Amino acid sequence: MLKILAVLVILTGLTACQTQAIWDTSPDFGGTVNGAVQSQLVNPNAPLDNKKVTTGLDGGAAKGAVDNYQKSFEVKAPTSSGTYPTGATMGTSSGGGR
Repeated sequence: MLKILAVLVILTGLTACQTQAIWDTSPDFGGTVNGAVQSQLVNPNAPLDNKKVTTGLDGGAAKGAVDNYQKSFEVKAPTSSGTYPTGATMGTSSGGGR
């Protein structure tokens, strides 16, 4: 029993010095995940196949549209009367008892 225990301790110690797992000898780490992502694409060559040029919106108009969209998410401070610019009030309820 003592010999078996000694062998197990030695083998455990030797595996701690190992730099790479025995079962993982492939140098392509992440290849399976990348392959799965590529296999889910409908058309992997989509940007290359599109010969049309996008027209109808210049750079300035596109930037203005994006800026307006981002500004729509800003939270505005309440006014001195306690109402928000949207008309919502803070700290009031619509009746109803507890």
